[in-house]
Amino acid sequence: MKNVEVITMLNTIRTNPLLLTDSYNLSHSRLKINMDWEVSHLYNRKEGMILYGFREIVTGLLTIRITEEHIAEAEKGAALQGLRFPSELFRRVVDECGGYAPIAVESVPEGTWCPAGTPFAQVYNTVEGFGELVTWWEAIFMHAYFPSGCATEAFRIRRYLEQKQAEHGYDDSFLWRIHSFGFRGHRGLEDAYWAGTAWNLALQGTDDFHTTRHTPQAVIGSIAALAHKVTQQFDDELACFMRAIDETAAAGERIVALVIDTYDAYRVIREYLPTIGRHAKERGIRIVLRPDSGDVLRQAADIYEAAAANGLLDTVGVIIGEGMNFEQVKRYDEQLEQWGVPLPFVAYGVGSGFYNHIDRDTYGWAMKTAYSNGKDRMKFSMTPLKRSIPGRVKLVLADGVMMAEAAGETDREGLYETIYKHEGAGAPHRLEAGEAFWIGVRERMRNQNTAQRTIQLSVEIERKIAVIAEQYLI
Repeated sequence: MKNVEVITMLNTIRTNPLLLTDSYNLSHSRLKINMDWEVSHLYNRKEGMILYGFREIVTGLLTIRITEEHIAEAEKGAALQGLRFPSELFRRVVDECGGYAPIAVESVPEGTWCPAGTPFAQVYNTVEGFGELVTWWEAIFMHAYFPSGCATEAFRIRRYLEQKQAEHGYDDSFLWRIHSFGFRGHRGLEDAYWAGTAWNLALQGTDDFHTTRHTPQAVIGSIAALAHKVTQQFDDELACFMRAIDETAAAGERIVALVIDTYDAYRVIREYLPTIGRHAKERGIRIVLRPDSGDVLRQAADIYEAAAANGLLDTVGVIIGEGMNFEQVKRYDEQLEQWGVPLPFVAYGVGSGFYNHIDRDTYGWAMKTAYSNGKDRMKFSMTPLKRSIPGRVKLVLADGVMMAEAAGETDREGLYETIYKHEGAGAPHRLEAGEAFWIGVRERMRNQNTAQRTIQLSVEIERKIAVIAEQYLI
């Protein structure tokens, strides 16, 4: 039987790259007085972050060949909004440049720690007269804030686990105690893809089954587990638990999670735990009890006490998945330490709390013009946080400190890599964003030093800023 292709509006969201812009961009080529050459930077103006996802978003978009059909559709869309599409500009892309945008996109290698204020990417046109294309896809470039935010969150969770591991001398099994429950909470599959692959860069336990396809070399795992829908099939809850243990052993697996609040969590802890614990121990199975409502942390401590009293600490554990995020994990761990409950006894399942606080403003993402109409430009702003950097730049490491220099200021090796470039003829250059790339991001991320909080500016850049400040009487 052949697969049937289902056509919906969602299938068409990436078929025309000319539509993937903000409507106000349609007027800018008319409003500007010079589009010969432009340079723009992308920044995380507010907080330090790990860059992730930018390359794949950029190259996936810019390697779509622009056609006359794209232009015609864009013209109709513009008319629908009462606007005029800049057809002349894109017809030149088709006729003179083979349908590919004559721009270059540079960025720091993904997995790199970018202090606040870092121009982590730089975009410029490679053929005269196409300056407006530098920012045409600004909105799509901005979408990389989400994978970068997720990678940064996963990175911080991993560093926290490593810190606690070193503090207490735990073995590497401790690094598995935070598990992704996030798949069902996403707004859509694209977000699930980015969050799931970002999680796998740094963390190991996951229920995001789809990521096994995207990151096949990831060190990840999951376990068998009851859901309420399974327990509700049984007239006898205890029989459900006993069967779960037996079936896990029969499947050749060694661990199963048992949700305990379908009816009465405290009955499970006080009455059933000794029975199911001994049965699990006999079968060589570890059971992880999951309190899912009420005072789940207090229940976790009660489970620890009951397991200790019955000699079952080597067989019983806990996983808490109710309303968890990273901050809650840290608060719960602090309380467990005060109660004397060993941290490895309690694991956590983190759902939408992993990503639902991340938006474009979390790290202050923005794209700002640095060169236009023959001069260096910047947004000076009344708020220092929102100031941009004038002119084409080079990012360098100077004595271990990331610094933005003016292009050509020194002969230091730059950090930027060119991820896309088309010079108006032939096929565009692009860096792939496949499996090997993902592995490289993972390895690079693990070695990042986050001590630097803000980007450092070179003497020449500071001089340029002073000149612009004087020009505008700031």
